[in-house]
Amino acid sequence: MPNSTTSISLSPQQPPPQTTQNQPNGHNPLSHISFGVRSYTTSKTFYTAVLQPLGLHLVFDSESDPTTSKKKNNHIRTLGYGPNKEDNELINLFEVGQEATQPPGPGFHLALNAPTRLAVVEFHAAAVQNGGLDNGLPGVRGEYGENYFAAFVVDPDGHRLEVVCKRRIAADYSDGDETPGAAKTETAPETR
Repeated sequence: MPNSTTSISLSPQQPPPQTTQNQPNGHNPLSHISFGVRSYTTSKTFYTAVLQPLGLHLVFDSESDPTTSKKKNNHIRTLGYGPNKEDNELINLFEVGQEATQPPGPGFHLALNAPTRLAVVEFHAAAVQNGGLDNGLPGVRGEYGENYFAAFVVDPDGHRLEVVCKRRIAADYSDGDETPGAAKTETAPETR
């Protein structure tokens, strides 16, 4: 055990501790978000539709998983959404019935990144068409940045959701002629 007269030196080959400033590309410190919903069926319809434009798909469904016992007394039907099976679920929904009727209070919302402005528009349209409520039409929110294009909805259980694209508008169009097309592969710098 070192005492006050003992010096400790770090080897120059030892890497610095990981911080949010020097994490390797691709590292995301957020593993997943889980929350309760009243209805498995309503939530499956809503979230499958709204997450598709964001590249998130149903990757786990406890009702179609042969390892889940449907006859268990405490079985909670569960849905998991993510980019693919290998990445697991980023969003997990647990059917807890009427206990799920109290979403978090003012100030809380779940914000998701969209790859393009068109995906923001598609998310909003899918939400309204599948039981969600409009809480802010798609558009630029200049108070957050000149490229902050977002839409806000409330899901069937009252959870507030935002979807945002922070890419410059030119990055959303394949040929720069203001006609929606495939998103370019490089990411435009954020203004915020």
